[in-house]
Amino acid sequence: MSIVAAYHDDGSGLPLSGGARAAILLLALGSTGAARILKHLSSDEIRILKDSASALPPIAPEQIDELVDEFHESFKKGPGLDGPARQMSELLQSALNPDEYRALFPDAAIEHERATNEQIDIWEALADMEGAAIAAKLSGEHPHLVAVILSRVSADLASTIVREFSPAFRNDVMRRILSLKPLALSVGKLFESHLRLTYLSASDSGSETTSHAFLAEIINRMDKEQAEALIDAIRVNRPSDAEALQRLLFAFQDLPILPVKSRLTLFDTLPIDVTILALRGAPDDIKECVLSSLGARNRRMVESELGQSANVQKSEIEGARRRIANEALRLAGDGKLALRDEGDE
Repeated sequence: MSIVAAYHDDGSGLPLSGGARAAILLLALGSTGAARILKHLSSDEIRILKDSASALPPIAPEQIDELVDEFHESFKKGPGLDGPARQMSELLQSALNPDEYRALFPDAAIEHERATNEQIDIWEALADMEGAAIAAKLSGEHPHLVAVILSRVSADLASTIVREFSPAFRNDVMRRILSLKPLALSVGKLFESHLRLTYLSASDSGSETTSHAFLAEIINRMDKEQAEALIDAIRVNRPSDAEALQRLLFAFQDLPILPVKSRLTLFDTLPIDVTILALRGAPDDIKECVLSSLGARNRRMVESELGQSANVQKSEIEGARRRIANEALRLAGDGKLALRDEGDE
């Protein structure tokens, strides 16, 4: 697998792929500078950088200077701070150790406790809990989620838990265990985060909403046909849950149903190279939907780039599309846009 950048026709230009450009900048920083950046990247992003570098030809010093200058210009014209208070808190927590942060900000005890919970092995924590207490919370979860949990705990604990379930719920869960498939790494992390929130948090409030949000995060990472099939299956027996989930779902293919004002807000926050990458191979209706949400200058830039051939991997395109969908969900969660017109709810 290789991620090959697109080059200008004369072969003298810099690669157009974001992954290839990032790889060049990282190499230019050297091991010390790169190490400070790599710790903030996901494993998928690090793999993309390595694959991008493997496809690069020798890069001349003047090309590196050109790329650094472009990066500097882009940074100067980059987006503003969408949440200064939150961003400053995150910056200070990453720069200071927990004791220093608590000494400066005594009210941060809750934040520190949450960060500590993230380091706890959820499966060890569950093993120390009473089976009846776990069953009481699991009875409100979707049976498939319960099946995944039971497959990860000891047989003794699992048997204690299932004895507390109603016969119908217990049978449904056990049938699902037989057909379980391993969770993808990203989904597994979301799953464990949900368990920490539900079982290590002192409060039980909002557990139903949390379950819907968690299941929606999983469904949003599925293919559209699979997601629709799952919602239809849930709607048969739990129509209210299906409607609650439907309101939390959004994928790249749903951009045409996003209200115009919301589309403008969304694409105003996204880097232009992400938009270009996501639109490669996209249906015409989605391309026009996105292009109509851009300013005149950005629209010309995107149309120009899409008019040129580029050797880009499908995984890069899918990653850009997921980023757009995730940004829409984040902004909706912050109340900055609506995923659907009120009449469509």
